Amino acid sequence: MDANDAKSFKDFISLYKDKVYGLIDGYLPNGEPSAYFESVRCYTDRKGQYRRPSYVLLWSLLYGGDIEEAMLPAASQQVSEDWLLMIDDWMDDNNLRRGGPSAHLIYGDRYAINAASNLQSINWKIVYDACKKLGPEREKRYFDKFYDMINVTHQGQYRDIHLTSDIKDITKFTREDYYTSIHAKSAYYSVYGPMQQGAIVANADEKVIGEIKEYGTPAGLAFQIKDDILDCTSTTDQLGKSIGTDVRDGVKTIILWHAVQDASQDVLNKLAEIYKKKPVDKSKEEIGFVLNQFNELHSIDKSKEDMQKLVDESVEKFNKYTSDIPESHIKELARESIGYAANRRN
Repeated sequence: MDANDAKSFKDFISLYKDKVYGLIDGYLPNGEPSAYFESVRCYTDRKGQYRRPSYVLLWSLLYGGDIEEAMLPAASQQVSEDWLLMIDDWMDDNNLRRGGPSAHLIYGDRYAINAASNLQSINWKIVYDACKKLGPEREKRYFDKFYDMINVTHQGQYRDIHLTSDIKDITKFTREDYYTSIHAKSAYYSVYGPMQQGAIVANADEKVIGEIKEYGTPAGLAFQIKDDILDCTSTTDQLGKSIGTDVRDGVKTIILWHAVQDASQDVLNKLAEIYKKKPVDKSKEEIGFVLNQFNELHSIDKSKEDMQKLVDESVEKFNKYTSDIPESHIKELARESIGYAANRRN
């Protein structure tokens, strides 16, 4: 089977998931002490959704590349997700990841962070090998793109922490604050960065790389809005991680922004009081009150509308910037993948 046998982007992901994981597995350590090596492998062996590496593979094909040359960049993309999440779960005190306990709960904080650091060093070894396979014309472009994406993601994490921890007054954050934060933390890393890597593997020129940012950015923003919505509406079993954590941690989402605009003064005062509390001091009832207000005020519905507008914008720009690429099954999979972020259930 090859990419043309995939009936949907979801099928495309499934088609190459095991192969990408197999490549990663060849880089992961085994041996003694077993607890240490288990901690390094913890998230990788559970496997993620593999959406991001699939963007690398699919966009390499879209721009005429060889999918085999894109395998190591795809593996690198996935490993980066594994160690970033290990750190993220510790920072946010998340209990669940990919259907199992978070690494810091299994191994303790220090061991989990050490494992994430080891996994990051493995990540850069995969990047190095990918560069050597790509050869002199593409290796620097690929390395610079991956490095920039990771660097901007860390900056986005800073912005997210600042909005969450330093701005306690929920009336003091703006829509622009939210979009700036999620562009840096999620849109680049989760969507258009992987797409650009795939295009670089295909040796697309810098004009194309810029066009991918144009149509990939709104798709990436929609991806994060969907993440925020799922945290309010999904279940632990379906999502594979804890839900309601954004409210617990005081994360400033577009859902909260809509609620602040539409709430009565009494409701706004109560929301503000809850969001000023430390995560450990928020009761289940208070978190439930916030989630209920998000529904009562139609904040989730309005965020869904925001998300769909971004998806529509992304598809429109994709059609514009890829008009010189003949219609094909691969192009249709790529187009469909843009909306996949908004239609996913986990």
